[in-house]
Amino acid sequence: MTGKVHHLRAASFNTRRNLPVNVARKRGEANFLRAFEKTYFARHLNGVAAGEFAIGGFGVADLVWIAWKPLADGEDFSAISLEKQLSRRQLFAFEAKLKDWQRALQQAFRYRYFADKSIVVMPAANAKAALAHLETFKEMQVGLWTFDSEKQLIREHYTPTRIKALSASARSRAIKMLSSKFDLRKLCEFADTCV
Repeated sequence: MTGKVHHLRAASFNTRRNLPVNVARKRGEANFLRAFEKTYFARHLNGVAAGEFAIGGFGVADLVWIAWKPLADGEDFSAISLEKQLSRRQLFAFEAKLKDWQRALQQAFRYRYFADKSIVVMPAANAKAALAHLETFKEMQVGLWTFDSEKQLIREHYTPTRIKALSASARSRAIKMLSSKFDLRKLCEFADTCV
C-alpha cells in the first residue's frame, strides 16, 4: 500500500474569518502553512491530519497530526477501534507564524494541554529572534522548527521528547473529536482496511 494522508478541514473554526487584522499576513501564513504541510506529508506518508483544530479553552491549532498505522488483517474497523488506534499514537499540534515567535510560543504552549508535541513552525529567513530564545522553547517544552519553502526543507531545531499532553482529559477529547469527524467508509477505503 502506498502511503496516504487523510486530511480534514474543520470549516467551523476558520481563523481567517475572524475580524480583519491584516488580511495579507493571514494569507501569507496560510500559504506558508500549506507549503509546510505538503513537504511534511511527503515525508510522513500515513497519517491523519486536521486543520484549524479547536479544543475549547486551548486555542485553535493550525494543524494537528497523528501518524496512521494500517490495521492488521481481521482487525475490527469501527469508530471505537479507530479511537483506540488514534489514542495509542502521538498527537502533534503545529502553530505556523511568519514573524511573531512570542505569540506563536504562547499559542503553541496552550496546545500542550491536548497534544503530546506542540511545534512552532517559522520561515527559516524570519526565525533568527526565535532561535536566539531557543532555551525558552525548551523550558516550555514547545518545539521550534523552521521551514524553507523554496528548498522544501524542514529543520527541527528542537523537538521535545518523552513528554505527553499536560491534560489526559483534554487529549482524550481531542482524540474523540478527531475520530468523530471521519467518514469511516472513506477512511476504510483510504486505509485499505475494508472488511
